[in-house]
This record gives sequence, C-alpha cells and structure tokens, in this order.
Amino acid sequence: MAFCVARDFGLELPDLFGPTRGTPRVAFARQVAMYLAHVGFQLSLGTISRVFDRDRTTVAHACRVVEDGRDDSWLDWRLEELELFCRWGWGALSQTTREFAR
Repeated sequence: MAFCVARDFGLELPDLFGPTRGTPRVAFARQVAMYLAHVGFQLSLGTISRVFDRDRTTVAHACRVVEDGRDDSWLDWRLEELELFCRWGWGALSQTTREFAR
C-alpha cells in the first residue's frame, strides 16, 4: 500500500519511511498511507505506528487530517481511486503468493 501511495505522489518508497517529516508533499503522502492502512485495510494505529516508526498519536493525527480533507470532492475521489488501486495490487500479490506456496 505504501508503494501505491509513493507511486501516486511521485515519490520514492523510502521517502514515506524517512526519520524526518520531509517536505509537505512527503508528509501528506505519509499521512495518506497511514490513513489508507487504517481505514482501508483495518490495521490498528499501533501497528501503523510501528511500521512507519512514528508515535501512535501521530498516526491518529494523520488519519484526522486526511479524513477532514475528504470534504474536498477531488481529494475524496483521489483517495477512493488510490484505495481501489491498493486493494487491486494487494489482491494480485496475494494471488501470486498463493501460487508460489503450492
């Protein structure tokens, strides 16, 4: 999922996991990735905080920021499309993994 977000924002994957906040674009992309992990994939805030090496309250803040931004119809549409793309990619990866497991 982080790969999908990085690709959509035109960033490198390590940018989302960097130790510093980064540029506003990187910070927002990270917030979107955290939000999609929580809302779209039902990962706990604690799990997401460990994956992104951030405090749990930072993850909660990211989710609030992105959720509040969904009032903008363009951002709402973009997030829906991004979540679908991430789900499609996850489904394809799951299928591939099962193929290798046989």
